[in-house]
Amino acid sequence: MDHDRMIYSAGGYVIAWFRWQLMGDEEAAQVFIGESPELMSNPIYQDQRIDLNK
Repeated sequence: MDHDRMIYSAGGYVIAWFRWQLMGDEEAAQVFIGESPELMSNPIYQDQRIDLNK
């Protein structure tokens, strides 16, 4: 997919990442950080690892 079309196809996690990183959206950040990040319990994804210290 080319760059121009990506904005119209971004999934929820991509949007959440940008909202967290670019807007400081703490609600969107909970997908990736906190006691129980949503991404870690989503059965659609496997073999995920969150390491924000690198």
